[in-house]
Amino acid sequence: MKFTHRSGQRPLDGFTIKRGVGQGGFGEVYFAVSDAGKEVALKLLFRHQDAELRGIAHCLNLKHPNLVHLYDLRTDDRGAKWVVMEYVFGESLAQWINRYPTGLPSDLVREWFAAIGRGVAYLHEQGVVHRDLKPANIFVENGHLKIGDYGLSRRISLSQGGELTQGVGTPHYMAPEIKSGNYTQSIDIYACGVMLFEMLTGLPPFEGQTPMEVLVKHLTDTPDLAKVPAAYRAVVGRALEKDPAVRYPTMREFVRAVEEVGSDPVTKAVPVGLLKTTAVPVASPPAGPLPDARVAPVAAPPSPRFASGPIPVGVRTWLTQRLGAFALAPVVAGLCTAPFVLFGAPQPWSLLGRMILLSTALSWGALSVARTPKDKASGWGRKFQMLLVGLALGGFAFWLDGWSAPSAGPAVETGRDLTLGSWARVSPELFSTATRYALYYGLAVAACPWWGMTNRNRKERFKFGRVVLTGLAGGVLLFLWPWGYSSAMLSVFPLVIASVAVQVVSPWQAPPPPPPRPQVVRGPAPRRRQYA
Repeated sequence: MKFTHRSGQRPLDGFTIKRGVGQGGFGEVYFAVSDAGKEVALKLLFRHQDAELRGIAHCLNLKHPNLVHLYDLRTDDRGAKWVVMEYVFGESLAQWINRYPTGLPSDLVREWFAAIGRGVAYLHEQGVVHRDLKPANIFVENGHLKIGDYGLSRRISLSQGGELTQGVGTPHYMAPEIKSGNYTQSIDIYACGVMLFEMLTGLPPFEGQTPMEVLVKHLTDTPDLAKVPAAYRAVVGRALEKDPAVRYPTMREFVRAVEEVGSDPVTKAVPVGLLKTTAVPVASPPAGPLPDARVAPVAAPPSPRFASGPIPVGVRTWLTQRLGAFALAPVVAGLCTAPFVLFGAPQPWSLLGRMILLSTALSWGALSVARTPKDKASGWGRKFQMLLVGLALGGFAFWLDGWSAPSAGPAVETGRDLTLGSWARVSPELFSTATRYALYYGLAVAACPWWGMTNRNRKERFKFGRVVLTGLAGGVLLFLWPWGYSSAMLSVFPLVIASVAVQVVSPWQAPPPPPPRPQVVRGPAPRRRQYA
């Protein structure tokens, strides 16, 4: 993606561009930093500047926690128009929906849709209709949702004509009546109904080969509500009615209906009260007065279920990520053995191959049992699971080192052999060696911090300290253990290589940036009184 400006340039006085973020039908968006250190988003307008500036002017002084804040409109030395606005650190709702192809969790849908509804209701109460509501314009930052991209917003009106009046927006989210130019809050309610359908199912209600085909389906076809969970069908069906008069009269009523799905009478009143307190009405929308909502007083807002903690990972997403990690683990293990070939003493290829196989097997074992989607194992339970992985790894190392499995026959029969029925006889030497292999790898693997290496919410993707701890655990145990049958290359190094591979290939989600530290402004020091 090629941008007009590069990192480090200052096309707008007072701001330094860091990187390009995205491009759209109206222009380009950059991540920039002001001379004072304020991180902002700069939008360079290319096409339809009058329409974009008119929409932004309607929202320039609006302030709401669920709206992206607009700071200023600026013009550079070449006459180009720029919009200075809040930069949201996070992903769009469209990216979250793509991550859940069968729909977001129901509790998460209710929480996030209520946040979207609060922002849309506030716009409507200011007499503004967004006109381009879609998941790509909803941003999620630490579980908090913000509505952005006001380029198509305008005053609620029943008039027709004007630039970009007819057929604006994204076809998948356009209400049937938008072609007539009637811009009431009903078109935003319809778009939110489409988003709710998509959040619940992972797909929009209508799809087609061309935008015109999608528009025709919005005008004529009835959405297939069988894909929607049964509890939400009546709510979604009313929001997607072709006749605006049949839809929810206000966004608040729509949100209230969504929140009431699956909730008891006590919890019904809480979100509504929260919704009513967040909006500050200035101008009444022409769609009629807000219906009377009798709710119980709320002492304190409830804490969101997901905003304060990590978003749950679906089984399909977890399985896809793990399979990718399984495929990359042998590659990383092979790369980690390259220093032995390039800088170390010549080693037999069979020894290097056994080291790669052991480290790969241990990486697969750690990825298999660590961090399942519904992991409820305690600390000792996790240690026991890794102990079993280590015991299996010890048997694999025992076989790789050339020790044969138990065999039957009179040739190995002595008075000291352990008889396993008529199947096999195990010599004392074979039994002792196999036990040493299994116990060494079992204890060494159990002592290493594999759960911290596979935690997707770890602070850093790779920590060298965990590699050092793994090497110390294997080295100390090798020094104390009555080994005598193997070298460090087939005991300690596979543990170290596996700790590197597991951290590199395990899924990782970067932590959110820390909140800015408050700056203490100190005044001038008081002058000391001088005495004669």
